[in-house]
Amino acid sequence: MVAGEYAVHYSSFAGPPATSPSCTVFSSLAEAEAYAKEQIAQRPDLRCRIYDYRGYVGAPLFECSGSSYNGDKGISPRFRRWAGSILFFGGLILTIVDWTYDFSLTWPATIGTRLLIPGLFLLFMEAMIILSAKRGKAHVRRIE
Repeated sequence: MVAGEYAVHYSSFAGPPATSPSCTVFSSLAEAEAYAKEQIAQRPDLRCRIYDYRGYVGAPLFECSGSSYNGDKGISPRFRRWAGSILFFGGLILTIVDWTYDFSLTWPATIGTRLLIPGLFLLFMEAMIILSAKRGKAHVRRIE
């Protein structure tokens, strides 16, 4: 693809793999959006994402999905925040408790240090998603 071209990428989680192409290239964004809307009208189990000539670099420029599209059931931001906070700060408290007893109890630090890493990971991922959105990387318009 060259600058000024846009690809409509298809995703469907219903049934066997489709025999149709996985993307179609257009010369204008308006054409690509119209085609994507037409495709989801024909197949409600489909999701279409439009990318520019750079491909999957960054967020899609446009996204639309049919009424029966069931994909992308990921971890919600609320879960990442709550679970990450509980795991991280709970692990930190357990580790500090054992530290105050010069690690003579051993079990709080053993459990606490194992809770810190997944909690830190969830909080770090949420922070990166928020920073990416604030920097203007996520310009996704969705229609249903």
